[in-house]
Amino acid sequence: MKQHFQQIDILKGLAIIAVLLLHSLSREQLETSYAVFHIWQAVPIFMVLMGMNLGLSYGSKTLHFDQLYTWHYFQKKALRIIFPLLIMYGISLVAGYVWEQVYAWNVYTLDWKNLIGVLPVSGKGNYFITLLLQSLFVLPLIGYTFNRWPVRTTLVLVLTEVAFQLVAYQIGYFQEDRYLYDAALFRYFSAIALGLWLSHLITRPDNRYSWLLFLAGIASGVYLYFYQYQGISLPYFKPEWQAQVFLTFPYAALLIYLGILAFPQQSDFLAFRAMATLGKASYHIFLVQVLYFGLVQDDTNIALNLAICLAAGFVFYWSESYLSKIISK
Repeated sequence: MKQHFQQIDILKGLAIIAVLLLHSLSREQLETSYAVFHIWQAVPIFMVLMGMNLGLSYGSKTLHFDQLYTWHYFQKKALRIIFPLLIMYGISLVAGYVWEQVYAWNVYTLDWKNLIGVLPVSGKGNYFITLLLQSLFVLPLIGYTFNRWPVRTTLVLVLTEVAFQLVAYQIGYFQEDRYLYDAALFRYFSAIALGLWLSHLITRPDNRYSWLLFLAGIASGVYLYFYQYQGISLPYFKPEWQAQVFLTFPYAALLIYLGILAFPQQSDFLAFRAMATLGKASYHIFLVQVLYFGLVQDDTNIALNLAICLAAGFVFYWSESYLSKIISK
């Protein structure tokens, strides 16, 4: 049975707040606050946690290949991922129409990318939805192979990520339209691999190899500093996302490991419970904020952004959860 760690929900709660802050602050504010070491780590943390949850799910199982893509698996993922997304599609269509009638602004983003996760009214961070949709098909295979050949699977994931980056650098289409590059799950394969190893580290009593994570995380943090503030960059890698590459993900993994150590596995303390609840609603809050930032023109009011996205996200989470329970009966 999969072991539940309240720390994971707490970390997801902190990460979704970081996403809202990331989309509310200016680049100058982010750089002067050294956000590359905290707020800018939101997506890497989510991706490493994705790998860690995969490891926790598959670590205690002996699966055969034909047990991966079952009707039960797709039914579960459809309720958890696809159903909220389809509801948000409908909400964004209605909201876009109302916005056009009231403010005479054309806020729709209607093209073929709606088929791969772009909302009809698309705001900041929409690419993560497409990442998540890809993960539904890729993660079971990664978990299956890692459970059998962890070292070889890790090497394949890291090398595939590096190869994708090198090839993407040569593709002219990505210069004209970055979305498919931004939303490519290949970019986060090493983060998923780190999460898989992290699941071993937190569930096994023998953590003598934790020093490797500390060493890699510190080295990763040094690279982040030189990249962000000294202008160091990797050749033949696209410049837009060099703060999120295989050299930087160990820093996010180290933050998660420190969070696992710092927060209790289970606690009734109000602050921890509230943040854990926030983490459980993080996907719904994220969908709401994509729509929100696609509608508003002035998104500089940080308090307003947080209040609206968190409140609306919680309402969406509770309402959708209730509907899902009815459907699943």
